[in-house]
Amino acid sequence: MSFSQSEDDLGVFKEDKRRLTAKSVARYVLVFMLVAVMVASLTTFVVGVFTLEAEYGSRVVSGLLGEGMYQVDSLMMLSAGAGAILVSSLGLAGVLCRNKCMLGLHLGILAFLSITLLVAGVLGYIFISELEDTAKKSMIDVITYRYGVNTHRNKKHSSITTSWDEVQRSFSCCGAYGGENSTTSWYIYQRSSYWYKDNFSNGSLVPQSCCDPTSDMDRCQGLIPSNSPPSMAPPVVNVPVNYTLYTTGCYDKLEEYIKQNGIIIGTAAIVTAVFMIVEMILGIIVHRSS
Repeated sequence: MSFSQSEDDLGVFKEDKRRLTAKSVARYVLVFMLVAVMVASLTTFVVGVFTLEAEYGSRVVSGLLGEGMYQVDSLMMLSAGAGAILVSSLGLAGVLCRNKCMLGLHLGILAFLSITLLVAGVLGYIFISELEDTAKKSMIDVITYRYGVNTHRNKKHSSITTSWDEVQRSFSCCGAYGGENSTTSWYIYQRSSYWYKDNFSNGSLVPQSCCDPTSDMDRCQGLIPSNSPPSMAPPVVNVPVNYTLYTTGCYDKLEEYIKQNGIIIGTAAIVTAVFMIVEMILGIIVHRSS
């Protein structure tokens, strides 16, 4: 009794073994591409999770800017990656079992997923190109109108305030952007924000999160008058330096993290979409010749 089985016995590929036809080559290459797409899809899913949930990923950036749209790319990557893994498994089963219906369903869904990933990739690179202007403007608007305002009654404002406080502490930054002599870094709170104008600050000139936690908070926040920031408005020249106050804007500290996220998302999405398109072309050839 022989324990060896031919490909015909297994029902995998029923091509004539005496000659390698174009159809059989396409079938073998399709199996390889399906496996490659599954690996790429898993990578896409992992990238989606990483860019969304990383310490300073899309979710945190969305909180800072007050815009959910900055999470869209990561969510698209998550959804498309998970869907592509399932659909590739369906396609692999269709090829190995020579099931034309399964292969056809796989191709239809794959077309939609490849478009989704291409859109996510393009959005990632657009996000990078438009990052500076839109992010800076959004940061100013959020600090001016939402930070620390009615946080007990407005959950959105409370979430934004928490996000800003976490980032300002972690990155030792304060305000939107710029350096010590900028009106959009630490000075933006007393110059523009309704947190200060409507006295939600209780007299503080900057939030506690803008201060070194080991420092004298009253002095750092300007509750005790001094001849240095934040009691002195910019430009601060020939005045004592307040080493306990973070004076660099948060965009300046976060810029590289945000750009890196966009590059990772754009590259992973486009590469996976290209794999899908190649696999889809091979799938159509095999489907039509079945």
